Formats: sequence, C-alpha cells, structure tokens
Amino acid sequence: MRKMLYATGLGAMAVFAVGAASANDELHKMSQNPKDWVMPTGDYTNQRYSKLNQINASNVGKLQVAWTFSTGVLRGHEGGPLIIGNMMYVHTPFPNKVYAIDLSKDNQIVWKYEPKQDPNVIPVMCCDTVNRGVAYGDGKIFLHQADTTLVALDAKTGKVEWSVKNGDPSKGSTGTSAPMVIKDKVLIGISGGEFGVQAHMSAYDIKTGKLVWRGFSEGPDDQILVDDKTTELGKPVGKDSSLKTWQGDQWKIGGGATWALPLIPIKAVTIQGSYVGNLRETQELLDLVRDKKIPAIPVTPMPLAKANEALTNLQKGQLVGRAVLTPQ
Repeated sequence: MRKMLYATGLGAMAVFAVGAASANDELHKMSQNPKDWVMPTGDYTNQRYSKLNQINASNVGKLQVAWTFSTGVLRGHEGGPLIIGNMMYVHTPFPNKVYAIDLSKDNQIVWKYEPKQDPNVIPVMCCDTVNRGVAYGDGKIFLHQADTTLVALDAKTGKVEWSVKNGDPSKGSTGTSAPMVIKDKVLIGISGGEFGVQAHMSAYDIKTGKLVWRGFSEGPDDQILVDDKTTELGKPVGKDSSLKTWQGDQWKIGGGATWALPLIPIKAVTIQGSYVGNLRETQELLDLVRDKKIPAIPVTPMPLAKANEALTNLQKGQLVGRAVLTPQ
C-alpha cells in the first residue's frame, strides 16, 4: 500500500510505515528534543507523550500557577501550543488567532495574527468553533482557518507567506483540523461530514501553497486516486469500487470528513484513521487481529515492505491499499 490518508471516516483504516526521509527530516530531528513540541501531537506517531521528567508522580501535587495568558476567545479550545526553542505558538478557536510568545522574555507577545473571516461560517461548524492546532515546517507556522483558508505565516514575524482556500463553507465545508508537514508538502483535511460534504485530503507545496494533489473519501477512481494496483485485503478493488457502495449519486454527499491527524510512525507498521487513538492502542488492535481474537474486523496488516513502498509514493497521493474496520 502506498498510502491512505484521506478516506478516514469512522471505521476506515490504512496500514503503513514511514522512514524519516519520507516524513520531514528537520521536523523528525527536532521532535527528538523533549524540550520542543514541534507538532500538534509531539511527533509523527501521534503519541502526545513527553520524555520530560521534571514533573512526576511525586511532585505533581505541589504544582502552582506560574503565569497565565488569555487568548481573548471564550469558546472551546482544542489542541495544545507548539514549543520551538524559546517560542510558544498558541492558537484559538474562531476567529483563529495565533500568538507567538517569547518564553525567554517574560512571555512577551512577539506577534499576533488575527484573520478577518465571515462569521457566517460559525453556524456551519460542528461541535463549537474549535481548531485542533497549528503546524510548523520550513520556518513557517501553518494554520487551517474556520473558513477553510490554509495560511502560512513566517514563524519569526507572523507575516503571511501564502494562503489558499481549501473548501467552501457555503456548501458545508469548514476548517477545524491541524495541518501536517510531510517532507515538502502540507497535508490538510476538511470538516463538514454532518453537512454531506464530499470530504478530501489535500497536499500543498510548502513553499508556494500550490495544490499538488487532492484525494476524496469517496467517488470515481480519478477522485479517490485509485489505480489498477489498488487492493482491499490484498485483492484488486476493481473499477469505481467506491461508487458501488452508494445508490445513484449519493456519494457526492457521502461525508467521510478528514479532520483527524494522520498517524505516521517512523519505525512501525500501524494503522491510521478515526477508529484508533494512539500508537499503543493501534499496536494492541493489530495484535488482536493477528491473533484472530477479533474475527469480526476484516483487516489484514500490510507487510512492512509494502508499507515502505506506500510512503515513497506519498508525494503523489496515490491510494493503493485499503481496509474497513466496521463489519459489513
């Protein structure tokens, strides 16, 4: 399997592995420093685990407030800040402000970005006006705004380097997901499954913002990026396999929202999708599958060699393997 990042509706999954060179060498190296937090989930495995040990079970009860900071937005906050060197990057729900704070200078605000967005996007958003975080790469901070605008900000100055529209809120699409940097591309999904959008995963050039590829969660082969080598549980899926599971043109409002962060372990074969939460749970699920203790889930883990082949083609966005966790 080359990759499956965009068909991530509940129960859908993909099995893959990635080497550091297939991810982003700079970010992978930076994520090894426990003093930094360079991705929304810490590293490519999405474990959200910190190796810092100054705070532990013996002293956590003695913690006291050192300082506070108000974002000025009284809505639900999801996703944590990024820490890169002395800088902390904090994001907010709509209107999606971004603050750059220098932790070495009495928590001074170095710059603030506050986009001007149409408030009509608010009633289109599900589950409050949340945003799941910003991403870093190539000296830029990437933000997916509620109105689906993906913007690249200079990490030092906050200057807008480029911006691009990733969807259409008037048709139910919104932006709540955190971007992910994979090599020289910024990957971003879309929200709005409850409004019947045809969801997708898109890859933009990290330097220019140019759309490189887009794969939809459902639709004709050319839209979900399937070719004659695509398999499901090791068997060819056949032409327009996605359309066969829908009546008429209902696939156009099929949803399959892609707001979850892709899970990309550096050394392990694992699965990605809304069904699983972290690497440990993922491994436990795969072990149960391999031991045939959960026969109701029809899934075959992808061999490591195939998984590595998968990620070498990540730049193209081609879907080659898939599986479904939810029994048919």
